Amino acid sequence: MSPDPIPINRLARHTAGPDTTKTAAIIMLGLAVKELRDAAGLTQKELAKAILVSNSTISRLENADSMPEKRTVEAVMAYLKLDGPARDKLTMLFSRAQEPEWFQNRFDDCTPDYLRRLLGLESVAIGLTTYDVRLVSGLLQTPEYASCILRTGLHLTEWDSPEMELRVAMRRERQERVFGQAEPPRCVFLMDESVLLRRAGSDQVMRDQMRHLAAMARLPHITVRFVLLDRMIAGNEASMAGGMAHLQFGRGGLPDLVYVEGYRKADYYNKPALSAEERAKPWPTKENDFERHLQLLLRIQGEACASPMESRRMLDEAVERYS
Repeated sequence: MSPDPIPINRLARHTAGPDTTKTAAIIMLGLAVKELRDAAGLTQKELAKAILVSNSTISRLENADSMPEKRTVEAVMAYLKLDGPARDKLTMLFSRAQEPEWFQNRFDDCTPDYLRRLLGLESVAIGLTTYDVRLVSGLLQTPEYASCILRTGLHLTEWDSPEMELRVAMRRERQERVFGQAEPPRCVFLMDESVLLRRAGSDQVMRDQMRHLAAMARLPHITVRFVLLDRMIAGNEASMAGGMAHLQFGRGGLPDLVYVEGYRKADYYNKPALSAEERAKPWPTKENDFERHLQLLLRIQGEACASPMESRRMLDEAVERYS
């Protein structure tokens, strides 16, 4: 079995350029500092002591656990005597990290904290695999379908609620940022078969949603597959979570990421750095949360999913059912 759910061999997007997202810039800045510190032969403790900050300050910077502080970044550059391209890169990344994410102005109030890292990284990924259990993937929802489920979830009695309109607009902009690129990511959307049956609105709402899924499934960079109700062998474990996503960033980019969603919370697992010995192996033997969740996604595709062609047939049948 391939260790990669999407066989991609592409360079990363320009994650250290002016189009870098805020979230990507914070992560890239931390990775750059760690790389420079390692090259200088320093531990986190030694660098922290040298620039008069706590160990946790360096740890948070390198792990992108908090907003980078200007005085810390400047102290790192000064102590390591950085100049030229290395200094320019850190300066540019720090500057971009201070700018807002696309959702922080208009949509800040309706963006849950647990979702922000995912929303900040989707558009710079070159590959995206998602698994959704109960509803159509947010990236594939029509505005009408989204309105129906949001109205129910928010317990709204009015269809023209400003809050609902804002949330629907946010989903549409999210979709545009991922799919509206000149070279969109290669996407695989895994959804439970029950989303074809679970009514979110009227026949017309469901029919239009199924037609939209069918149209998207025929695009060359998108694959849609359904986890069959009678083949929930691998899906049982995943169905206990609210959803999963695997983001790939390509050679020379950010570390791959797995997102696991629960009820009003989410966990993020980065692909760990491997030793030269581990990299030489066809598949890492070290057990970690990233590999465990990635293997689960692979098992869902391999053991529980209808084929892409069969999934398209299921969508055509759903369109007829709601007609």
